[in-house]
Amino acid sequence: MKVLLVQPPVEDFYDTGIRTYPLALLYLATKIKNICDVSIVDLRTDIKPIILKDNPFPDLKEYYKKDIYTPLSLFGRYYRFGYTREKIKELIASRRPDIVGISSLFTTYSAEAMEIATICKEIDDSIITVMGGTHPTIFPEYVLKSSSVDFVIRGEGETPFFELISALKSRENSRLSCIPGLCTKKDEKSFVTDINIESNIDMVPDRKFLDSSSYRIGRKNYTFFLASRGCPFQCDFCGKPPVTYRRRNPISIHEEIQACMDINIQSIDFEDDMLTLDKTYFNEVLNLFNGKGLTLSAMNGIYSETLDTKMLDNMFKSGFRRLNFSLVDIDRSVIHKEHRFYSENFLRLLPWIESSAFLVETHFIIGLPEQKPESVIDMLVFLMGKRLLLGPSIFYLAPNTPIFDNLFNNIHDVDVKSLRSSFMFPVNSLFQRGVTYTLIKLVRFINLVKHIIDKESGMESLSEIPAIFSGKNASIDKHIITKFLKDQRLIAYDINKKMFYEERQDNGIINHFFREAKGKIIKGFKTSNSLTFDV
Repeated sequence: MKVLLVQPPVEDFYDTGIRTYPLALLYLATKIKNICDVSIVDLRTDIKPIILKDNPFPDLKEYYKKDIYTPLSLFGRYYRFGYTREKIKELIASRRPDIVGISSLFTTYSAEAMEIATICKEIDDSIITVMGGTHPTIFPEYVLKSSSVDFVIRGEGETPFFELISALKSRENSRLSCIPGLCTKKDEKSFVTDINIESNIDMVPDRKFLDSSSYRIGRKNYTFFLASRGCPFQCDFCGKPPVTYRRRNPISIHEEIQACMDINIQSIDFEDDMLTLDKTYFNEVLNLFNGKGLTLSAMNGIYSETLDTKMLDNMFKSGFRRLNFSLVDIDRSVIHKEHRFYSENFLRLLPWIESSAFLVETHFIIGLPEQKPESVIDMLVFLMGKRLLLGPSIFYLAPNTPIFDNLFNNIHDVDVKSLRSSFMFPVNSLFQRGVTYTLIKLVRFINLVKHIIDKESGMESLSEIPAIFSGKNASIDKHIITKFLKDQRLIAYDINKKMFYEERQDNGIINHFFREAKGKIIKGFKTSNSLTFDV
């Protein structure tokens, strides 16, 4: 029996290329490799993006424009990140699979995942299609309504998928209804089970199913890695189904570290939801990496409330060089209303972190239901004076959250493609698109200044910035930044018309930012170089 596991393409204005490692499919392949012929095809990673002539968001055209230049650029074109439909059909047909397992992680990209199932049925209607991931976990009946989907797996998929393959191989269809997490259908009626949670998470994924050279951070081969699964918290804006927090046996982690090094993995990104929740356990994990020469990171999962300087020292010794913190907001009232923990410990540790060798990126959300634009500006001004990079996230509606359920009765009431950050969905009436777009532009400006002062020491004031631009776009850059500093207006350059034009913006937001920032300090990202906001 031939099984093909598929990571679909996605279509959006942007893609985060270092966030596409298909670890979940790797776990599935490892679990079933002894009972079938299994392979993984990644239709998204390391493939040149395709520019799509039209995008499904006409309302965004006044914000995201092609052939426009500005040093504060955001998005311009709409892309397909991955293979074309024709190439996918050719590829799957050449593999001649009996079963195709399809990853569908996000509701907003569920159409691209469903496209894979449809293609499979076009090739051969007898191909059995199985859909797994967050989207089918939350909406199993909705997904099963498609004639292109035969089965849905809810929750963690290793055991359900193994049992499904075993039952189909032995033609014991009567077993299907007893498999945890496996959802089936018959005569247009769906049979939905509870979410599966694996009792044993110590299996070491066999990374030989993937070409490690296709996944790189900088010049290093990287992989995703899990030391634990689940999260004990339920923030109002998080759409992940609640899953019990579990820790792996350190012995299996040690085995996996060696397996990664054997195939020349040089960089590891932890994908745990709560990597640092248990201080004792996490320090034990760090000790396993000590002396291995691997570069470690955690783009998610650093729970700041358990951190102390001793743990941070151990993180550095073990290979961490960059820290990603999820601040969400510095307004305590906003945090409490979202049932999120307040990052008080991070703020307390920040002076020590700034004096350390770590590079820090601090992530926060713009447009939460309880936020006010003024409080976001306060946060920008606070963070610009710290030695860190600002990492903004535009709030988007995630299905299966209290925020979503307060607005919609079910998934049919909303265009699922709008459930993405780039759509700038104005859930909070105070954050209409013009406001959100302007705030993101302000973040781009702050980060630009941080990068400049890292390279140009000796500057004392913001008014010196325009003079340092060089290169082929120097005159354009200088004019755009000078206009912004002098007139508090965002402009951009139309490459085709060879002229400047004023971007869509909220002037009140910009003016408020300038008032709050005046006289304050902007500090670098990689250095402690700083200058005064003097305009």
